[in-house]
Amino acid sequence: MKSTSSSAVQMSLPGIDNRPRFAEISRQRLPTNTTANRHAIHRWFNFIAGFAPEFVAQQCPKSTGALLLDPFAGCGTSLVVAQSLGHRAVGFEPHPFFVRIARAKTEASPTSTRLHRIEGALLGGIEAPEKAAALTESAEAFLVKLFEEHTLRQLLGARAALEEVGLDEDNLAFLLLSRVVDMCSKAQTDGIYKAPTTAKKADSPVDAIRTVVEQVRCDAAQADQAVASPTAVLHQASSEDMSLVETGSVDIAVTSPPYLNNFDFAEMTRMHLYFWGICGSWREITEGVRAKLVINTTTALAGQRDIQSQYRDRIAGALLPELDSIVTALRSERRVRAGKKEYDLLVYPYFAQMTRVLLEVQRCLAAGGAAHVVVADAAFYGIHVSTPQFLASAMSAMGFANVQCIKLRDRGHRWILDKRDGSPTGLGEYHVVAKRGTSA
Repeated sequence: MKSTSSSAVQMSLPGIDNRPRFAEISRQRLPTNTTANRHAIHRWFNFIAGFAPEFVAQQCPKSTGALLLDPFAGCGTSLVVAQSLGHRAVGFEPHPFFVRIARAKTEASPTSTRLHRIEGALLGGIEAPEKAAALTESAEAFLVKLFEEHTLRQLLGARAALEEVGLDEDNLAFLLLSRVVDMCSKAQTDGIYKAPTTAKKADSPVDAIRTVVEQVRCDAAQADQAVASPTAVLHQASSEDMSLVETGSVDIAVTSPPYLNNFDFAEMTRMHLYFWGICGSWREITEGVRAKLVINTTTALAGQRDIQSQYRDRIAGALLPELDSIVTALRSERRVRAGKKEYDLLVYPYFAQMTRVLLEVQRCLAAGGAAHVVVADAAFYGIHVSTPQFLASAMSAMGFANVQCIKLRDRGHRWILDKRDGSPTGLGEYHVVAKRGTSA
């Protein structure tokens, strides 16, 4: 088993530095996305949630040809790293926006002809602006707060142009325009969400298109000189059922699941879901996206209130005394708190769903194969939930061997407010690592 210390890792990253070297970073940066923009392909579309490419590289076998599994693939960080190191990869991700972004990153390197065609369509589209009538009423009401009117019309024109030339199903075209949309928004990202009330300098669509296309062109030119990347397969499905992966076929699993009471990944992508017409209303976001994700925020509780006991029954008995105590305490706090947040209803669903995912990971791993999970603890109304330790205990109960829970960094200190109760012990991000036992 590899250590989580910040030892240097060897790999080739075409487009940035073709030498077989991965820079050394501190342990504190491993569970963050702060280095992604340094690396080819990763920089095409970066997202605030997720670990560093360096973390994945540290866990991968030195010899090539292994199979890596990521049950929460997101924008494809682990899959891209695995490919660049000569490994095969398979991932699961139910979020429709993330799936297309990750597939664009893991597909064959784009030819200059394909890039030129996409760029031409995008530039031509902004010269033929579309009215916001191309959007639903709810989508328009939201997007007009994030863009100048003429900019939004130009971006919609670019979207229409991709459809007209048959590029609407092209994942790279989807990624490029999604990145352009983000760059052209006048709304500052407030922490993780696009906040209409905060402003930033917006790029012009022409400048944004040329910037992102040039990045891809640079990376693709270098990739053309390298050995073809191994296969990466991404399934748009929940990892609670990974039966598409053969039992005992995976050499290593590397992932970072949603954190309790942290990011609402449906809300975080609201701008793009509306722009692309993936969802046309808040209800469609809830039913079409949020309902398919692991339950980790109170916004995801629709339909879950009456089946808490069913979730509880799926959790290992060794965890239940402490989880029951937490749920009881949260229920009592809700009765006296002004916001009356239903934090007590998150605990059983989250750990039940994570139990199913980890059982599937165990099934997929070969004997001796390692699982690496980056996850954080949480605090509701000042009540601490030791998520990493609970998951480590669950893995031990399943039969995983050599289970360890290693703290990587403190987190949450920037968000301490007088009106918000934090954990008396502080919060952190952890590396939970374990091996599949030979008898599991």
